[in-house]
Amino acid sequence: MAATARLTEAEVKQLVVDWYHGLDVHAPTVEMLPLVAEEGLEMRYPEATVRGLAEFDGWYNGVIRIFFDEVHTLEKLEVALSADKAEVKLVVLWEASRWKAPAAQSERLKMDAAQTWEVRRSPKSGKAVIATYIVDSLNPRPGSVPL
Repeated sequence: MAATARLTEAEVKQLVVDWYHGLDVHAPTVEMLPLVAEEGLEMRYPEATVRGLAEFDGWYNGVIRIFFDEVHTLEKLEVALSADKAEVKLVVLWEASRWKAPAAQSERLKMDAAQTWEVRRSPKSGKAVIATYIVDSLNPRPGSVPL
């Protein structure tokens, strides 16, 4: 698809699905990088703000070594298209386990993550990519350990 073509709701929704699938299976970084903007990437998480591909690589490879048995369940998804981008508002139930040495057992996190994304078309690949990713709130569900 041409890098100047307007984004469609279907391709933005597919990007969301692909993103969370990659997180769930701990896809290699090389499979996650095509989902984010090559230039101007900004991702704001509760624990860090990540800018650019190199920082994303460091963040991603850090979190996949902390969290395991991840499941992301999309609870709400709204896509607002404009001429050159899409604004995505979503809520995802994030479930993950982590182990803190020397604990005898792992801990389970269950949190509702409200997020706002800006999606653009990559000038290089022509595909929809995440340009801005903001975790607006992260609310634990009953039974969750704190982040």
